[in-house]
Amino acid sequence: MILLYHNIADDSYPVERWHVGKGLPVSCFKQQILWLLRRRRVVSLKEYLDLTRYGSLPARNVVAITFDDGLASTFRRVSPILRQWAVPATFFISTSHLENGRMLWFCYLNALCFEGAYEEIEVDGDRFKLTTPEQRNHARRTLGAIARISGSPKSFTDELANAYPLPTIIKAEYAGMSDDQLSLVSRSDYLEGGAHTVSHPFLDRLSRQQQEKEITESKCQLSDLLGKPVRFFAYPNGDYNESTLNVVKDAGFEAAFTTYSRTNGTGGRFEIARTGIYSKAFSRFWLKTHGASTVARLLGRKMR
Repeated sequence: MILLYHNIADDSYPVERWHVGKGLPVSCFKQQILWLLRRRRVVSLKEYLDLTRYGSLPARNVVAITFDDGLASTFRRVSPILRQWAVPATFFISTSHLENGRMLWFCYLNALCFEGAYEEIEVDGDRFKLTTPEQRNHARRTLGAIARISGSPKSFTDELANAYPLPTIIKAEYAGMSDDQLSLVSRSDYLEGGAHTVSHPFLDRLSRQQQEKEITESKCQLSDLLGKPVRFFAYPNGDYNESTLNVVKDAGFEAAFTTYSRTNGTGGRFEIARTGIYSKAFSRFWLKTHGASTVARLLGRKMR
């Protein structure tokens, strides 16, 4: 089983702040890691793939850990835990937010809606109040849907950021990994970096040429930053199509990962499913690590 994490937040943060980014409090993450170390064999992604012949064979009681997006704040919170017990992990990193001051488009929306910088915003003539949890959740869902259908979520949020800039202290929480953090990954025997596109788009809404740019540039940029080859790729949002599969193969990746396999094309090593861990409840984590998500997928359902 390959576990997928996103944002890991401080325990003191309000629930809605970490929940919206598919996040967990750091204490929950630590509890889960300690449980895994006692009851599972935690291996690197490469070893997991070797044991399972790139996902084609079952691997009982063997777990690999992955993180998506490459947030500096998440790495800062999890790296001491991973280092203390030498826990292998792979970080799938989008490269555009590794530049100072930049935010991934969905990170900007999360910060805009949930960090309290504005009590109200106006977008395309529609006004969104941001004073109650219900209002903030509604605004985030609506703006996310607009970003998706816009064709370019990055361009949409860049324009929004011009109208509603965020304080530096807020942007820092959503920034990409620093040079020092990337260096730690590069030098580590148990951490690895994987590609996750440049700007975290919806790949299945892009042309083949646009997908090539996002995927191949992210691989080249990350390889330069880490000073080593980048072997693995993860599809942002779990969205991809047959063209995406072909681009990933042509880019020379050894394997690619999603949140669940859509079995487009030939599947196999380029459609390896992961199990997302998004709930604070340990009971849900227990169920997922015992295969509940797999059963749900077979029934055509999703399990948060």
